[in-house]
Amino acid sequence: MKEEIFGPVLPIVPVSGVDQAIEFINDREKPLVVYVFTDDKKIIQRMISETSSGALLANDCLVHFSVSTLPFGGVGEFQLKPGQRSKGQRIMKMC
Repeated sequence: MKEEIFGPVLPIVPVSGVDQAIEFINDREKPLVVYVFTDDKKIIQRMISETSSGALLANDCLVHFSVSTLPFGGVGEFQLKPGQRSKGQRIMKMC
């Protein structure tokens, strides 16, 4: 995963634990979205507080596509400019 992915692809990156997952995210450009799948609310909270992305979804990967009124955009280099679709924000959906 060295280049940005566009399309209906959900990359799955195996990691040895939460620390390695956070390091993997933080060692790269800020992603448009981080998907976290866990029942542990403390892990979800760590991902929220220790990473930065356009959005963060917990235990869901389709909400951006199914709810058209949700903002979708980036941060940093990928932040949307005024007049484009609303700036992304971190959101969380607990299942």
